[in-house]
Amino acid sequence: MELKNKVAFVTGGGRGIGRETCILLAKQGAKVAVFSNNQSEGEETARFIITELGGEAVSVAGDVRNEEDVTSAVQGAQKLGSSVDILINNAGVMLLKPFHETTVEEWDFVQDVNVRGGFLCARAVVPQMREKQDGVIINLSSIWGTKGGPDRSAYIASKYAVIGFSKALGEELKPYKIRVNAVCPGPVDTKMMEELAPDVNKENWLRPIDLANVIVDLCLPKSKAVTATAIEAFGNGRPVNL
Repeated sequence: MELKNKVAFVTGGGRGIGRETCILLAKQGAKVAVFSNNQSEGEETARFIITELGGEAVSVAGDVRNEEDVTSAVQGAQKLGSSVDILINNAGVMLLKPFHETTVEEWDFVQDVNVRGGFLCARAVVPQMREKQDGVIINLSSIWGTKGGPDRSAYIASKYAVIGFSKALGEELKPYKIRVNAVCPGPVDTKMMEELAPDVNKENWLRPIDLANVIVDLCLPKSKAVTATAIEAFGNGRPVNL
């Protein structure tokens, strides 16, 4: 229960990595605000924490791209405590498409969810963290944020940006004892990947709980030495060309 009474705000918390992270944070004693654009999924995760774990949670619905939604959701999270102590920017989308076929609208959508969303959420909670001189921000990048590959230029560009943002913000917030890190998963067997690539061999792929373990470990006091960096969570899997 190393996170007892800490308030955690998790985007994309209704399913996959986000859901498992919410549950694991609750098991560590955190009060969890589950932010999802799918209200029923977010409510189910919050309900599981309350009824099955005896924890505290709220579901806050909205779009990470929308400033008003983010502001409202952070205010909803403060029903659990005076401020947000832990921010997990997990919400993300992937586009598998050749560059020359990618539309401006598709490019902007990927950047808005994967980069703008994290920026808006961090901007909403950092003033609270600075005032308390304490906080943790974990941004989900990808192993594709460290390498190139075909048919995913929009996605790779966004995930490189997440790493750069994490390193820059981590350095800027060091004086306020706020740690910021990026986590870069290898292939993970999630609903999103099942929808994108149902026929791909998923042998050796990670499970959502495997990533949740990495994310929550970085939130614990034992990881106080780690900030302004990117952690690769790769397992035995490897990126594949879908």
